[in-house]
Amino acid sequence: MSRARTLLRVSLISLLVAGCTGAATSPGPSASAPAARGATDFEPTQTNEAGQVTVEVSWDGPAAGAVFDVKLDTHSVDLDGLDLSDAELTNDRGDSLAAVPWEAPKGGHHREGRLAFQGDASTFFADAQWIELTFSGVGGVPERVLRWEVPA
Repeated sequence: MSRARTLLRVSLISLLVAGCTGAATSPGPSASAPAARGATDFEPTQTNEAGQVTVEVSWDGPAAGAVFDVKLDTHSVDLDGLDLSDAELTNDRGDSLAAVPWEAPKGGHHREGRLAFQGDASTFFADAQWIELTFSGVGGVPERVLRWEVPA
């Protein structure tokens, strides 16, 4: 068998293996197109590592209401002056809730606390497919958006 044919066969086999492997993977929770309601596993914790600050947010689902546990971590900026009360919570219908003042003790480079939103949470979550929590200006990043699929 010629060297060219061997190379062609190896290339074809590599493409087939790569194609089969790629078809078995699924996008993570940050994929742009949301899956059908109830089709994905609920991921309670979302993380954004952009800029100088890592933002980790946990939400326990609609039963917990519009309350989120927020952790901020950095080794380069002081987080004590940061206020997350300008955060916004929106759903796929375009409804939004405004944050109340963030309950978080000062901690320098590591800070965590509860972020709650005012409004009718039961109406906000009713029949929602997904929600997005948007932070502005945290760690020099103009906007951070974290998305959760709302469990059925």
